[in-house]
Amino acid sequence: MAERDGKRTMPAWLFFAVLWAGLPPEQALERALDAAEPPPALRAAFNATLTSGDATRMIQFDPYAPEGQPRFRLTYSNGSNDELDAVVQGWMEEPDPDSRLFADDLRLSLGDARIAGAAESMAVTFRHRMSVNDGPVDEPFSARMSGKMQLDRATGYVQRIDYRIDSPVTLDDGTEVSEYRQTYNFLYSERWGVSYVVSYDLVARGGRWGLSEERSVRVTLTDVAFGLAGDSKQVLGSAPTPYNPGPTAILR
Repeated sequence: MAERDGKRTMPAWLFFAVLWAGLPPEQALERALDAAEPPPALRAAFNATLTSGDATRMIQFDPYAPEGQPRFRLTYSNGSNDELDAVVQGWMEEPDPDSRLFADDLRLSLGDARIAGAAESMAVTFRHRMSVNDGPVDEPFSARMSGKMQLDRATGYVQRIDYRIDSPVTLDDGTEVSEYRQTYNFLYSERWGVSYVVSYDLVARGGRWGLSEERSVRVTLTDVAFGLAGDSKQVLGSAPTPYNPGPTAILR
């Protein structure tokens, strides 16, 4: 590895000497990002279990539910946890709850992407770049966030993404968040050609007046079943396109 501005960079010759799942690193990253961007027509039914502390909520979403039946249902609740209830409520109120299974803005949020560790590691570190999915609540965290994306060594598709803030965030009410971490784990569907989230963890630590506490939420998705929007009485807006390497992901 060469050094530039105190950071490790990959020599040009190494792009041709190292292959990630049979492709040069930049093409492999493009391929992985393509798979993380499903066509708008793709829908997903799923079950999810959400836990925080001793509280558990289980939900079910079915975009193909018969007319008159709810598409989103809370199927199990145990323990008192207002924050977990707020997560479920927010998920239920989304027009398309299944959109949370897809990292459709991952390409746009990759800033200053670099090879992480050894050249053959198939991992990339990056600065989070603000995207249209970052709302006012997300902005203080997203602006200070860096990430690491690990590709699956066998398939070359996204396996895991870790985010963390690089410096504390002070909220409007005076709360200082000293630690904020998010982890997404992915699987790849050969049939549908898409990478999708199968679990998600959020850990936050902070407080006010010298006090500190930790909050965590874990979401695990099961029984994921894909289909096309036309099957759920929605407009078929697009179709999958062949992989075409491009210059979007520039590794340094």
